[in-house]
Amino acid sequence: MPGQPEPNTARDSPDSPPSAPVPPSNPPTFGYLPPAYPPPNPPPAGYGPLGYQDTSGYGGPSYPPVSPEYGQPHPGGYPPPGYPGASDQQPDTNTLAIVSLVASLVGLLCLVGSIVGIVFGAVAANQIKQTREPGYGLAVAAIVIGVATLVVYLIFAITIRMY
Repeated sequence: MPGQPEPNTARDSPDSPPSAPVPPSNPPTFGYLPPAYPPPNPPPAGYGPLGYQDTSGYGGPSYPPVSPEYGQPHPGGYPPPGYPGASDQQPDTNTLAIVSLVASLVGLLCLVGSIVGIVFGAVAANQIKQTREPGYGLAVAAIVIGVATLVVYLIFAITIRMY
């Protein structure tokens, strides 16, 4: 047709390769790519990150200064050594729990020790639950040893009577 450019037969033919490489519409992915999220909105005025100096330009107070009457907080979160009310010693183990364990061990030799160990162990466990002292394991061990030796004595006594 006159007035229209003549088609380039070499370029437009289906058998010839394209003259320039065509970039792919979707680049290949090598794994999971999360969806693109919009950037976070800036915080409202007066709500900067807590405890830090506000360098963002948004304004907003950081933590208020500590009053001199309270002093500065200890950096580790624990009171310094020698602070009144802070103890460096652990509380003592419940004495009755120790006595009950010793009595239960004596119960290996005589029956009365087992019974005393069971009773003292039960009382010690009750005290420890109320006062939160250490020694609960000792009280339970005393009860277990006392009951075990008492059962052994009863089995022994029953078998002796049978003969």
